[in-house]
Amino acid sequence: MVDPLERPASSYMNTQFVLVDGEADVASAVEQMQAKRAEVIIVLDNGAPVGIATDSDILDQVVSKGEDSDNVLLRKVMSSPIVTISANTPVREALQLMRVNAVKRIPVRDNNGIIGLVTQKSLADAIRTSVIERTFRQYRSSVRDRYKPILANLGFILQFAGILMVAPAFLGTLLGETGPVAAIYLTVVGLFGTGFIFSALGEKSPLSLKESSIIVVSGFVLLSLFGSIPYIYVNPFQTEGDPIMLFTNSLFESASGFTTTGLSTITTPEELSQTFNFYRSYTHWVGGLSFVYLVMLLFYPEKKLSSMRGLLSSGTLQFKQLLVTVSIIFTTYLVILTIIFYVIGQRDIVADASILIAAITGGGFVPSSSFLSLSNANYLFVLMVGMIISALPFAFHYSLYSKTLRTRMLGVEVFVYFVLLGIASYILMTVTGLDWITSSFHTVSASTNTGFQFFDVGALSFQAKILLVIIMLVGGCAYSAAGGIKIGRLLILLQKAAASKRRKKKKRDDEMSELVAFTPFQTSRDRTAELRYRSRQLEAEDDKAMALSDSKIVKGSLLVIALFVSLSLVTGYALSYLNDRPLLDTTFEATSALTTTGLSLGLTSVDLDLPSKSILIVNMIVGKFEIIVLLYIFFDAVRRQVS
Repeated sequence: MVDPLERPASSYMNTQFVLVDGEADVASAVEQMQAKRAEVIIVLDNGAPVGIATDSDILDQVVSKGEDSDNVLLRKVMSSPIVTISANTPVREALQLMRVNAVKRIPVRDNNGIIGLVTQKSLADAIRTSVIERTFRQYRSSVRDRYKPILANLGFILQFAGILMVAPAFLGTLLGETGPVAAIYLTVVGLFGTGFIFSALGEKSPLSLKESSIIVVSGFVLLSLFGSIPYIYVNPFQTEGDPIMLFTNSLFESASGFTTTGLSTITTPEELSQTFNFYRSYTHWVGGLSFVYLVMLLFYPEKKLSSMRGLLSSGTLQFKQLLVTVSIIFTTYLVILTIIFYVIGQRDIVADASILIAAITGGGFVPSSSFLSLSNANYLFVLMVGMIISALPFAFHYSLYSKTLRTRMLGVEVFVYFVLLGIASYILMTVTGLDWITSSFHTVSASTNTGFQFFDVGALSFQAKILLVIIMLVGGCAYSAAGGIKIGRLLILLQKAAASKRRKKKKRDDEMSELVAFTPFQTSRDRTAELRYRSRQLEAEDDKAMALSDSKIVKGSLLVIALFVSLSLVTGYALSYLNDRPLLDTTFEATSALTTTGLSLGLTSVDLDLPSKSILIVNMIVGKFEIIVLLYIFFDAVRRQVS
């Protein structure tokens, strides 16, 4: 790009001048100026420019002195000698001439005479504009280059989501329910169109951890926004005349679906069409089975995303293994459980599929508000199986399918989860006096972060609510569809604490051994002792490196735990302030949203105020990728801890 100071000054000249002979009177010269709307008079002598006159010159030397302009010659008021430049003179030189000669304008000449006029103001404005344009162009180029990979991959994700969302639209077409079908197709078109634009603006290239995190967050936000279109179209909230509240309610339901939270303001889902109920549960399937992460694995090496595995519960499986688990194994679970529903008496296939999708993805939407009850005990048992499936690691499901990956740690985590599930169920039954089916069902619902409930949880005692909050915070196993802190993290902390204790003991034993062994290795007989000494040094270095790695893992786990607890309390306090409700109840609701559970004490309703709904929406989206991904985006120190 050419420096604006090196450009020809003639690039910025104007032609707002008149050529007048110096023997003309001022009055006639002014008439010529006004006729051509000129600002400057170039004074001539025998056709050659000899001076310059402006409005200021005429005012100062004629008008202010009371002179008769008809009797004053133009050459008497002109500034002379005149300073001119050629058409090729650079802006830098023109400004220098203006400064030296203390003038604010200079005529531009060529071989035929005066062709234009440049002013100090026009040159300064041109330089300022050029600098701003150049700075903005550099900034725009930097932004474009930096975010091209994000746009390209986000575009592909949205297009892929558009393909997936065709399924409920196709079902609705078969059922002939045109209303919700039109809205779902509109969502599909929106996802495809936006994805195409992003792909056209972006460029495929490797992603950093920060860029991957931005894609994950943006993906869920955009999915929630586009997913709200059918809710806006159908308006199942029984509210009219408030578009902002309609949009907020719709976004709330959509975010609850894609994040598999299951909190809902719809009290009578049985009044909705089959297509719409299936669509609601289907959003659990799209968002709950690590959709965004799964798509990203198509393009990037496993090592690039290894530090994000825990964010979306995607497991330690390779891409093909994860794809088999999500597309085949979980579909098989859905088919088997649907058949069981049919055998034990439930005959509505679409409704069965809807509620079972909500179960095995850790969702929580139900197609009927009256379906969950003790009178349907057989169905409750089937749903508990589905919910537990959602909370077990993807690697565990794959190991059942392939008879591989059966690691000791995986078995320990699953065993510990079932033990904790049993203990929590017994405690809940003891402190509430509920029957064992109700206690077990709601414990499973809380620990798997599914959120199914069939009695008034708000009527529980203080101790029972605290217990459920703890169960929701702990959540299911690591790398599963469940939310929360995860059993795996707690086991890692225990494991690292035990390993640290063993290392300290080993270090004390080694120090005692060194006191017994002699230090100077003087004879050949001492060679064995010397080798032992060197071996211990190498082991110490390895222990130091391992301790550093363990330290990062421990810090990351402790950070997640601290974030879950603190954010639950902070947002719970905000909800308590906004709604004038007990802090425990609002913390329960905030925790339910943050852990993507969906259990509710009744605070979540269509009448909940806009700020409170916004808080819960943020909690649901942030909780889906376990909060820490936001820190990956905004804080370099956190990214260094996991890299």
